[in-house]
Amino acid sequence: MAALLLSSVATPAPAAESWGLEDLFARFAKIAASSARFTETREIGMLTAPLESSGTLTYRRPDFLEKRTLQPQLEGLRLEGDRLTLTQADGASRTLSVSAMPEIQTYVESIRATLRGDVPTIMRFYEVALEGTLQDWRMQLTPRAEEARRTVQRIVIAGRGAVIRRIEVLQADGDRSIMTIQPDPA
Repeated sequence: MAALLLSSVATPAPAAESWGLEDLFARFAKIAASSARFTETREIGMLTAPLESSGTLTYRRPDFLEKRTLQPQLEGLRLEGDRLTLTQADGASRTLSVSAMPEIQTYVESIRATLRGDVPTIMRFYEVALEGTLQDWRMQLTPRAEEARRTVQRIVIAGRGAVIRRIEVLQADGDRSIMTIQPDPA
């Protein structure tokens, strides 16, 4: 009996699950498509009140991303490969080359590389600090390129498993946006 008690006391507790960026991104890499609803609050220095919006998000592997703002007015942002198309409430649209605009490309790749599970790309654009557990993680991204840092100071993406729940962007001028994401039921 004493040996049994002693062995139960001497047995170490199981170690916490070991994980890292590669483990997290491997989970994202398995997802072919996803959709979600978002609410976003943007704090802009020259405004006295934050701007609020909401809508839907859609992702399809490998490089399709769409943000449809439904409130307060209809707007769209569609990313396919290197093409970024912005559509305004009046239906007017404009298409840009992402790679021709480093500050936009850096922001785009924070989301797209994460959703693709593309570690080399995220590491090329950002210094990455990951903390938490696989079921409650927070990843801070600091742009590597000086021209990108003139626009974006840092991006913080948080989630659970292979689900992004929140994206916070702190701009170099002090403006900030917080997007809360609610995945559509599978």
